[in-house]
Amino acid sequence: MLNKKLALTALLASALAISACSKTETAAAPATNTAEAGANPVEARENLMKDWRRANETMKGMLENPSSFDAATFKQNADTIANSTADMWKHFEGDAAKGGDAQDAIWTDAAAFKAETEKFNAAAAALATAATTAQSAADVEKQFGEMASTCGSCHKVYKKD
Repeated sequence: MLNKKLALTALLASALAISACSKTETAAAPATNTAEAGANPVEARENLMKDWRRANETMKGMLENPSSFDAATFKQNADTIANSTADMWKHFEGDAAKGGDAQDAIWTDAAAFKAETEKFNAAAAALATAATTAQSAADVEKQFGEMASTCGSCHKVYKKD
């Protein structure tokens, strides 16, 4: 019985140490905008998507492990996404923007694509707003889910496999 308690205690201590290291690493390496001003539109949006993916993974990790929730880090990552939406969508404009992992439907049905981007913008803004006062993962879980859902619905139609 004592061995089981010691093993469980050691396992819990390891999990907490990993969580603490992960939390420190996340706070030390926030998502940053890697899109360069002179980059072509495809490269620029791919770089922004990488920023969004890093921010998304950080926030998702906090939701999956609520004890790791750090309000300031979550807010910073939510803001990274919400504050760069206008920059993202301009990289889909014009013939030079065609290509990469983007489906032609972005340009052949621009109105539908614009509607999807507007849904995403609203969801990202709602998440950033909720993150302003969040004290726990539960405070932003719904808004994060809505933002993630808009990512998936857009990628399903407009991103090549």
